[in-house]
Amino acid sequence: MGLIPNEIINAVLDRSDIAAVIGRYAQLKKAGRNLKALCPFHQEKSPSFVVNPDKQIFHCFGCGAGGDAVGFIMRQERLEFPQAVRFLAQQCGVAVPEHGNAGAESPSRKLREDIYKVNELAAGYFHGNLLTGRDAPVHAARDYLKNRGVSLETVRRFQLGFAADAWEGLIGFLKQKGISEGLMEQAGLVIAREHKRGFYDRFRNRIVFPIFDIQARPVAFGARALSNEEGAKYINSPETPVYTKGRHLFGFHLTKGASGKLDQVIVVEGYMDMIMPFVHGVEHIAASLGTALTVDQIRLIRRYTSNVVMLFDTDPAGQNAIIRSLDLLVEEGMNVRVVTLSAGEDPDSFIRAHGAQAFHDRLSKAASLFDFKLAWLKDRHDAGAIEGKAEVCQRMLETIARFDNAIIRSELVKKLREDLQIDEIAVLQQLNALKSPKAGGQAVKAAAKAGLSLNDEIFLGILLSGHQWVIKAREELVPQDFSHPLMRDMVEGIWQLSKEKQEWTVRDLFARLGDQAAQDIITGLLSRDEAWLGDKQAVFRDCLSKLRVKRLEKQKEFEKRSGNLQAVEGIIKQIKGIKA
Repeated sequence: MGLIPNEIINAVLDRSDIAAVIGRYAQLKKAGRNLKALCPFHQEKSPSFVVNPDKQIFHCFGCGAGGDAVGFIMRQERLEFPQAVRFLAQQCGVAVPEHGNAGAESPSRKLREDIYKVNELAAGYFHGNLLTGRDAPVHAARDYLKNRGVSLETVRRFQLGFAADAWEGLIGFLKQKGISEGLMEQAGLVIAREHKRGFYDRFRNRIVFPIFDIQARPVAFGARALSNEEGAKYINSPETPVYTKGRHLFGFHLTKGASGKLDQVIVVEGYMDMIMPFVHGVEHIAASLGTALTVDQIRLIRRYTSNVVMLFDTDPAGQNAIIRSLDLLVEEGMNVRVVTLSAGEDPDSFIRAHGAQAFHDRLSKAASLFDFKLAWLKDRHDAGAIEGKAEVCQRMLETIARFDNAIIRSELVKKLREDLQIDEIAVLQQLNALKSPKAGGQAVKAAAKAGLSLNDEIFLGILLSGHQWVIKAREELVPQDFSHPLMRDMVEGIWQLSKEKQEWTVRDLFARLGDQAAQDIITGLLSRDEAWLGDKQAVFRDCLSKLRVKRLEKQKEFEKRSGNLQAVEGIIKQIKGIKA
């Protein structure tokens, strides 16, 4: 799908009154110049979801969600940006070209589209090899899958394949389709030879598992060796313009619907750990591709459900991956339970040995996040000793502090105190000492969730309040003065817009940034009463001073490492002058 022209997007937004769009999903009530409702994106009893008809934006002060009409539809209907534009266009009667404005397509966009196509051809090649190949390695691959309980129907459902035991099997096939070796390399399918010109296939004599994104486009491949002589048991595609490790979940393109309907997803580690339960009727499952869950993966899951069951291998690597995932899951507002299998078992081996019913029974006995982590810590620290008890308590409180809900925090503290037999006041003091962005009982703002400093948040609020502040800031600063990458992107977007035109709208900024987290932050700031900024002139000067000091501190560290003590002294004087 090509890019949708900006004039089409603007026409869709012009004809899509945000109050009318959101009114189809939430009961809006008048609240001064704004409209209020219970947030459709999280559970709440008092309305914190605000629609501003004048600015054509929405923002939830509870969960931090925000954006324009397209952003709302992306969240509500779980669509990508182009799909959401087309969804609204159909409702408001704007015609969208089927292939967008192909002539305006950027080189990077075209490259991604080309890689999707070459990956699709490669997936078809591997799949055809497995289905129809006649040589001994293919027979061995089919026998391996059959012995693991993988039927022909499952092979077709997951488009499993086989990479021939040849150095240029895929290369030859793709060349016949008119694909250049350069594009094959950019797709991660081939490797350049070291001592002579040319390339060879990355995947050879291996069972191939295509990895699809949420839109069912092939983005990468994982491949399993059939013998110990083939090097690493599993090899994977490198990162490419369409594939970043930690952003995708294996099989989720097939199970997202069931996960949403059942309001739960089971997260496992590997390909077969996902495939075998799925074959046995567990359709709300996905694999993390052998790693602890990342924020990107959690947010992908959160589009469909906020309930996660972790089911990783029982080896130390698997259990450590669960522990690393827990705090991230809590910070992203997920409800978490953990299933533990017997030593040496994984979901694949368990379901083959004990059957689907036993697997479902084990799922029903999933432990709470609290119980799992506490047991895990007590296995590793002597909770009977003072030092061990203190370590267990500290590690548990680090997780408890991340819960938004004060009642949940209170109940978990009570359980921890009773289990470890620690004085309640001491536990509460330790909890309050933890500087977690989630502590405090109030739903944190989108800016805090994104990790922006208070100074960044205030400075951005001033920039959004008027063009004159942008002009002044541009005279003093560059985007690189901001350490947070998202803040840098937002400032750079504002800088560019202000250079192009004096009068620009939040819609222009959203189009420039194209980032959901940025929209959440910006709508949150724009939805506040402007009085929160106080004396803008004084606040602006204060923000500038802090940013100048930050820049000078970096210069000072550089000069110190270079041994230039005279320059260091000069910088220290400058810093003192600013702070005076």
